[in-house]
Amino acid sequence: MVNTYVQAKQADDRPLPVLLAAVHPTGIILTGVLAGAILATWLSEVSIGGSAELWIAYHQAITDAYTYALPPIGGLALIAALAALATSWRNSRGRRHLLAAVGCLLVGFIVTVVVHFPINAEIATWQPADPPANWQQFRDRWLTAHAVRTVLAVAAFALLVIADPRRRARAAREAEPQ
Repeated sequence: MVNTYVQAKQADDRPLPVLLAAVHPTGIILTGVLAGAILATWLSEVSIGGSAELWIAYHQAITDAYTYALPPIGGLALIAALAALATSWRNSRGRRHLLAAVGCLLVGFIVTVVVHFPINAEIATWQPADPPANWQQFRDRWLTAHAVRTVLAVAAFALLVIADPRRRARAAREAEPQ
């Protein structure tokens, strides 16, 4: 017979079904990948400096790949975080951290759709060697929104790690007298 319960237990020592227990670690992994990609993009974009041609060419080169890869990863991370939130009914502190992580992911998604998608569409029409006169305003708005999105993604990742019930259970076991 297949064991459908995990050995690790929630706060009240009742086991969770395997699939439910997997959503939190899955959310951590997906959010970590998302946060890493967003942070790497931010570091690359800000390190380019003031060259319009270089910034526009780089931005145009990465936008398609990131537009295809990151929204599905972010969507799956959000679904996993929501599922982890739904399984956290036994742990009010973990639930608060999970709710905050979900909020960070949602706000990051809104920033992406409301700010980045329209700016990216505009930048896609530019010629790197012949930028519009106001290209720096677009770049600055994009970078500011991306900095916000970076902080939100990293915060979501940290909150998911903090809320991990396996981490808390391990800490409780280590605190018990031998």
